[in-house]
Amino acid sequence: MEERILTLINETNRNIFLTGKAGTGKTTLLHKIIETSYKNTVVVAPTGIAALNARGVTIHSQFQLPFASFLPTFDSPPIANEFFRFENRQSLKKHFQMHRNKQQVIKNMELLIVDEVSMLRADVLDAMDFMMQFIRKDRRPFGGVQVLFIGDLLQLPPVVKQEEWEVLKHYYTGMYFFQSQVISQYPLLYIELEKIYRQTDGVFISILNHLRDNKLTQEDLRQLASHVRPEFAKQHKNEYITLTTHNHKADMMNQEELEKLTSPLFSYEADVVGDFPEYLYPIEKVIQLKEGARVMFIKNDPSGEHLFFNGKMGTVVALGEKEVSVALDDGITIDVERYEWENVRYKVNDTSKDIEEERLGTFTQYPLRLAWAITIHKSQGLTFEKAVLDLASVFASGQAYVAFSRLRSLDGLVLLSSVTQNGIDNDEKVIDYADNKATEEEMLQACREGRIDFLRECILKTFDWQSLLEEWYTHSHNYIGDLGNKNAYKSWAMQQYARVKAMVAVSEKFNKQLLGYFQSPTPIPTIFERILKAVAYFSPLLETIWYELLYVETKVAGLKKVKEFSKELKELDDSLTEVIKKLFRLEQMVVLLQSQTPFSKENIQPKKLEAMRFRLIERVLTALKNEQLFANPPKVGIPEEKTKKDKKEKISTYDITLQLWQQNKTVAEIAKERMFTEGTIYGHLAKLIERGILSTEIIEAIFTTEEINELEALFESEEDLSTIKGIYEKANEKYDYGRLRLFKEYFLSKR
Repeated sequence: MEERILTLINETNRNIFLTGKAGTGKTTLLHKIIETSYKNTVVVAPTGIAALNARGVTIHSQFQLPFASFLPTFDSPPIANEFFRFENRQSLKKHFQMHRNKQQVIKNMELLIVDEVSMLRADVLDAMDFMMQFIRKDRRPFGGVQVLFIGDLLQLPPVVKQEEWEVLKHYYTGMYFFQSQVISQYPLLYIELEKIYRQTDGVFISILNHLRDNKLTQEDLRQLASHVRPEFAKQHKNEYITLTTHNHKADMMNQEELEKLTSPLFSYEADVVGDFPEYLYPIEKVIQLKEGARVMFIKNDPSGEHLFFNGKMGTVVALGEKEVSVALDDGITIDVERYEWENVRYKVNDTSKDIEEERLGTFTQYPLRLAWAITIHKSQGLTFEKAVLDLASVFASGQAYVAFSRLRSLDGLVLLSSVTQNGIDNDEKVIDYADNKATEEEMLQACREGRIDFLRECILKTFDWQSLLEEWYTHSHNYIGDLGNKNAYKSWAMQQYARVKAMVAVSEKFNKQLLGYFQSPTPIPTIFERILKAVAYFSPLLETIWYELLYVETKVAGLKKVKEFSKELKELDDSLTEVIKKLFRLEQMVVLLQSQTPFSKENIQPKKLEAMRFRLIERVLTALKNEQLFANPPKVGIPEEKTKKDKKEKISTYDITLQLWQQNKTVAEIAKERMFTEGTIYGHLAKLIERGILSTEIIEAIFTTEEINELEALFESEEDLSTIKGIYEKANEKYDYGRLRLFKEYFLSKR
């Protein structure tokens, strides 16, 4: 099953829903897909904590979606009042003015993984789909990106207020992601993992299956009734964790038990570095512990020794200023190390055009949580040997199933009250949707057909160079007027355009020929042979164009008054790099298909592209040295002669901060390097915004989308902006004055 799923991901473009009962290894498979897929992959989730656990980002931050409901239409007007807001397709467009880096990530994306999909609302998915089509200029679902949805729909459901539903029900039959318009029109390949790793107890597995399907039998209820032992639970709080429905219940129980301990109280504060917003905190910023406290690990052992895992229970046996020792329930005592969580965003590598993670900030804390009690919500994904279930106040479909399925067997189960079918039913719509599960034969057919479709699509993309031609046309016809040093390259640009035009004419004929092969019973080996011949034909042509471009790009790098020219050349370089990358990737795919070798990150890499670039840059440097343009090799080009005034000019303190900011340094890093306070650096950035420099980029890097929306509302409501004290107080001191002054300049600049 796992191999087939990896084949569908790596060798087809099918959109997939991957599900499975609790304990079937969905998260493990998710990590394997991320580790092995060669595709440009982005991981998102509906909430911040879910995104952090999946090492991804939230849907709203990645796709710049507002926190509003979405009406999938142009006709109905957007709605806004003090309680809720609705965007339609037209009003949503105003949120698509995003930073170039974010646009590049979306345009270069090949595989989107959506984790914890049970919480994803249908309207949010339709908004995401509309945005991806808009940015990628591709009307196919999700702009042509392959999407893998992962989750168990019988776990936490999407949240929608009744007032919202009164409007949304005119567009949707329900709020589950599969009820979105995009999924209704373009159904997913539904794959269910069936082997259960968490439970081996046949009776318990049977009860869990009946609970999922709303078919608890009298025998099931009798079995569960034998585990109702409220008095036993009170006497064994240190051995059994209690799973309850509400935060206040869990917090109260943990606090009461902690206060009963007579040992000294120790507090441990997390180290937060860079951009790590509070809503992403995976655990309390300050943890309070005493010797004797029951705790639970919330991460797996990063050392590789597997001493503990997410959900492992233990008791604190020793504490110090920088020391926490925990005796695990299996008898082993360990010194707990602090764990570092990362807040990341995605960016496109300038050279390879691969999507990479960029670390924005870190949160370092002991991976421990008080564990006399925990909410069912926070228990999702965990495994317990022993647990007390408090299900009296179950309020959402799926809660009871999540709670029961955390246990390995009935042996460790204690119930505080009797279980009845009433009140713990799962949504029938979800159960009905499970009827779409693909059979073994349907999966095989999806692999066979998907491979051919994917190969055809790769060929079309690889040899579609129309946009490259248009870019060279625009560039070559943009030498008008006195452009300084740029004018010297006008004839060069026309020659390059002519080369590209001739090459594109051949590629179009080749594409038509290959499409004809796919529409006729042409043997696949013949198609492979033609592709490899095409790669051999076009590679030297592209290499010549790339060499010429790199030569000019390097030659003008040190000249003055060529900033815009250099920017144009860089954009042409980016586009050409992407064309060559796709060509070499297609070549690798064909070779692997010929040898029947599975695609993976290991065997589909841009090594050939990187080698060609390195070789061409070496040639460029050699050529420029031979022309004696490199008196001092690190200085490229011939700078204009400096005047005395130039020599005396000093860079302003704001410009120094700007240079460091443009090197992707955080405010904290700049402050440390310049030995200023962070407040001073925020002041510099505010001055840069006042001067009209990098306004949106600075704000988007420092504030989350939620914070931007909140602050815009606060500033809009404030009549007197001569002071920001009022906003500081209205925000409950959430933002320091430095950040508020920065946002004030941004807000005023927009006006």
